[in-house]
Amino acid sequence: MALPSYKSLPPAKAESNLDYCRRLEAAGYDELFLRNALAFHFQLSQEDLKRCLDQFPEARLRHVERLTKLHPSRSAYALADKLAMNLGMSISEAKDWALAHDGSALNAHQYRIKPTHGTAAKLQ
Repeated sequence: MALPSYKSLPPAKAESNLDYCRRLEAAGYDELFLRNALAFHFQLSQEDLKRCLDQFPEARLRHVERLTKLHPSRSAYALADKLAMNLGMSISEAKDWALAHDGSALNAHQYRIKPTHGTAAKLQ
């Protein structure tokens, strides 16, 4: 069963963008879904999207986890690069999220996120 599209989940009447994000995060959606939903229903600028979505770390970690599951052999640098592209953040901020996920959720060997030759220097 496929998840519904963000287009089919409009905000409730008089629901603010933060309340809308809280509802979607509580329902289990990741940050990319929230980003697309906000952009579609509220037409927020990139800066406003980032400022709003910085308040939803669980949704962000869900996106990191989804990317990790989709490509388990992705290096930490490649994961950070993908996060930066998907979520509109700087590479250094994305690196912090990739490394936080790598060290907190499960064993790094289980995710197989290991810096490859030269990657460790890029991440520091």
